[in-house]
Amino acid sequence: MEPLGRDFFSRPALEVAPDLLGCMLVHRTPQGTLSGMVVETEAYGGVNDPASHAYGGRRTPRNEVMWGPAGHAYIYPIYGIYLCFNVVTGQVGEPQGVFIRAAEPRQGLEEMARAR
Repeated sequence: MEPLGRDFFSRPALEVAPDLLGCMLVHRTPQGTLSGMVVETEAYGGVNDPASHAYGGRRTPRNEVMWGPAGHAYIYPIYGIYLCFNVVTGQVGEPQGVFIRAAEPRQGLEEMARAR
């Protein structure tokens, strides 16, 4: 299992989102490896997408990472208890991203349950 390169993410969100389906997210911890297969994504097209955090060119400390290099994580809290995981896509200065809405757990299920 090879990591996806930056070139994979340096494309428009609408292209990256479907290509992430079936990919594995892997997190190695001292307690073991956790992994899940991406089964649902959402593309956010940037300044022209009303659902995007960068809509209208809105640039804040929270969404600053979206304006940077592709492949970086954009993680933010919602409802005070959940974290949303997104991957920055596109070119520097053109904020786009893909929200990983769902992943099917594959490895480390016991540790995932403990961490909930």
